[in-house]
Amino acid sequence: MINYETTSQYPNGFKRILILSQYFKPEPGASQIRLMAMALELIRNGIDVEVITGFPNYPDGIIQNGYKGKIFTRETIEGISVKRSWLYPASGRHIVNRLLNYFSFVMSCFIPLLMTKKPDLIFVEAQPIILAFPAWLMKVTRGVPYIYNTPDLQIEYAEDESWIGIEVLLKIAKQIEAFFMRQSLSVTTVTHAFMLHFAKHRNISLSKMTFLPNGANTDSLYPMPRDNELAKRLKVGDRKVFTFAGTHAPYQGLETIIQTAELLKHRQDIVFLMVGKGPIRAQLLDQAKQMGLTNVLFRNSPFEEMTKLMSLTYASLVVLRDMPIARKMRLSKAIPPLACGVPVIYAGYGETPEILMKNNAGIQVKPEHPGKLASVIEKLADDSELRNSMSQNCRSLALRDFSWKNLVNDWLRQINAVQKGKHPKIPNFYQG
Repeated sequence: MINYETTSQYPNGFKRILILSQYFKPEPGASQIRLMAMALELIRNGIDVEVITGFPNYPDGIIQNGYKGKIFTRETIEGISVKRSWLYPASGRHIVNRLLNYFSFVMSCFIPLLMTKKPDLIFVEAQPIILAFPAWLMKVTRGVPYIYNTPDLQIEYAEDESWIGIEVLLKIAKQIEAFFMRQSLSVTTVTHAFMLHFAKHRNISLSKMTFLPNGANTDSLYPMPRDNELAKRLKVGDRKVFTFAGTHAPYQGLETIIQTAELLKHRQDIVFLMVGKGPIRAQLLDQAKQMGLTNVLFRNSPFEEMTKLMSLTYASLVVLRDMPIARKMRLSKAIPPLACGVPVIYAGYGETPEILMKNNAGIQVKPEHPGKLASVIEKLADDSELRNSMSQNCRSLALRDFSWKNLVNDWLRQINAVQKGKHPKIPNFYQG
C-alpha cells in the first residue's frame, strides 16, 4: 500500500508553472492524458499553469481541423491557457520525417516561450530529448529552473528498433540527455525501473529523481452497468469482450492478440475488440482479414468514452514484445480499466504485472505466446466468480494507488524536498 503525503501549497514559491510539451490535448496518448491531469491538479493546488505545445497531429501525422494553415494560436482548455506553435506533422518510423517533426517544434516554440510571462518553473516533457534545449536556455538566460520529465527510454527504444543505424549518434544522444538531466532541478519519470536505469546509465543521483506515474481520474472512470447503446454501435453483441484500447504501436507486439483470436475462433462467446489508432493498425487489419477472423473487431472510441467502453469489457488486454526495455515499462493503458473495475490480462514483465498479481487485480502471461494468452482468456471467461472478485480488487487498487490527486500531490511533495536539498522519498520504491 502506498502512503501518499499530500500538500495543498505550491512548493517553495512556485506560483506559476509552464508545461512545455510537443503533445497535448486534444491528441490521444498517455503523455497527453497525464499532462492534462497534472495541470488540473496543479491548478487545484493554487498554482497558475500555462502550456506551450504544438498543433495536434498525433498519431496520424495530420494536423487536425481547426489548426491547419496557422503558425501560432492561443486557446483555453478546461481553464488552462494553451499556446500552440507550428510544427512539421509526421507519423510512422521514417527517420527524416520524425526529425523534421521534432526540430520544427523545438525551433518554433521559442517564440511563445520568450513572449510568455516568466514562470517560476518549467516542466518539460522531453519527447524528444532536444525539447529540453529551450528549457535549458530559459534557465541560463532568465534563471528559470526546469523539470526534465521523460516517460520512457526513447533512446534505448530507438537502439533496440534500429531506428537510427549509426551507433555514434546514439552515444551522442545519451550524452545530450544526461547533460539536460544534470542541468535540471529534478528528473521526473513514470516507473521506478526507469529511475534505476537513469541512475546507472546516465549517472543521475536517485536523490535528484522524482516519480510521477500514469494514473486515472477515478471520478470520471468508474464501474457502471453495461452500456447497451455502445454495445450495439460497436457490434459486440452479448459476447464476453476482451479489449485492447490504446495506440497501435510496433513495440507492443499486437499481432499476438490476432494470433490468439485465431486460436479461440471456436469460442462463439468471446470477441476481441481493438480500439484506437496507430502506425500498425492497418497492418493488423490486413492480418485479421487474411486469416478470415470474425472474432476481432477494429473500432474507434474516444478516451472520453472509456467508462462506457469498459462497461462492455470482460477483461482488458495489455501486451508487449519481449524486449529488454519492456521490462522497465509501466503502461498507462492498464490503469483506466482498473478504475472501471475491469481485470487486466498483462502479457509482459515489469512493475505493472507485479502490482496486478500482488493485488489480485489481473493475470500475468508470458509475452509473445498466443497459446498461453488464449489459455488464460478461456480460464477467465469460464470463471465469472474469479472475474468478479478481481473486479472489486481493481477498483480498490485504483482508488488507493492511481488517483491523480494522490499522485500529483505527492509529486509536489517530492519536488519540494528536492529543491530543499532533501531526498524525495519515493513511496514503496520498487527495485525489481
